[in-house]
Amino acid sequence: MADVSRLEDAFNWSVSQIARAFEMDRRTVTKRLMDAGVIPSGEKRGHPVYRLKDAGFALWGVSKSASDGAVNDPDDFEPNDRKAWYQSENERVKLEKEMRLLVPIEEVHREMSSLAKALDNYLETLPDLLERDAGLPPEAIQQVESITDQLRDQMFQAIIADEPEDE
Repeated sequence: MADVSRLEDAFNWSVSQIARAFEMDRRTVTKRLMDAGVIPSGEKRGHPVYRLKDAGFALWGVSKSASDGAVNDPDDFEPNDRKAWYQSENERVKLEKEMRLLVPIEEVHREMSSLAKALDNYLETLPDLLERDAGLPPEAIQQVESITDQLRDQMFQAIIADEPEDE
């Protein structure tokens, strides 16, 4: 009959298991665990085992406090780790561009310009539409024109304020 382990033991791995799973040298795994001060969570067959979560932080140079998404400064990584980190970041950016999660700034400017032009065109014709279709009196039309002029000026000021100085 097979020996069935407890579920919590599934995430407690020996140095050999960690090294094999992540295709790393056992000495590298041991050194990184020691450098990070990872304490064994127990023993299995006379060998220390480590919580996989703790080992992961140690193996890739991410501090436990950085688990909220922030990483340590890549300049502090070992050369191979730094290279791997930058390669992974480049791949992440490529993927995000492909998935349209990142959009080139020129495209954003073009789309925002189109939106601003369409809105400006609508605001320009709004008083005429209200006069013709809604039958508003001239005083109301002047009020609408005044408000739309203020709105256009606010939009212009917001666009000017957000422009980068180096463009």
